[in-house]
Amino acid sequence: MAQEGERVRAPLPPQRPFDLDLEGTPKLPDIVVPPAAPVTAPSIRSTAQDTPPAAPAPETPENTPASMTPPAEGTPPAPGEPDDDEGVEWPKLTPGQKAGAEPDFDPNEKPERPGISTDPGTSITCLPDQLKQTLGKIADRYGAVKVTSTWRPPWRARRGSYHKGCQAMDFRVPGVRPRIVLEWVRSLPEVGGHHVYWNGLIHIDTGPRRPW
Repeated sequence: MAQEGERVRAPLPPQRPFDLDLEGTPKLPDIVVPPAAPVTAPSIRSTAQDTPPAAPAPETPENTPASMTPPAEGTPPAPGEPDDDEGVEWPKLTPGQKAGAEPDFDPNEKPERPGISTDPGTSITCLPDQLKQTLGKIADRYGAVKVTSTWRPPWRARRGSYHKGCQAMDFRVPGVRPRIVLEWVRSLPEVGGHHVYWNGLIHIDTGPRRPW
């Protein structure tokens, strides 16, 4: 026992229970974060089934099915407006031309070969006999004719165009004035629509006989 007035060291308080490592006290396991589970095949199929199908892309030359081919010979064209192809690609006048001027042409141009020739990607196979006979007559008279366009897909032809049914063709005679060729061609009884563009190309088709 400490005497009165004697300085003594006070004992420390006992440790708190939560600081004691008591025997039999259960320890909490370490927290382990499991890795993310990989997406399984059934989940992918379920997602695909829940997703509505995308709308079909608009028809363009790049995604058009290979089954779209020129129509068979003799397919009648759909009725519509005159087959006028002048537009953004073919202006009313070429640069430097004045209204009423001669359509553009090269008087010194020589044909690639005698007879009938075509631009790359152009075929005259689908043309009806009426236009094939006209081509033969032009080649016989001028020695050569160059066909630049026959059948065209819907996205490259105007409404009512005879090109969509391969019932029309555009051509030129190398080195010959287009208006001279047109004057002779439109005298043929089998020629229907006829026109010369300012770029020098001549158009004829199997439709009603008309200029525009």
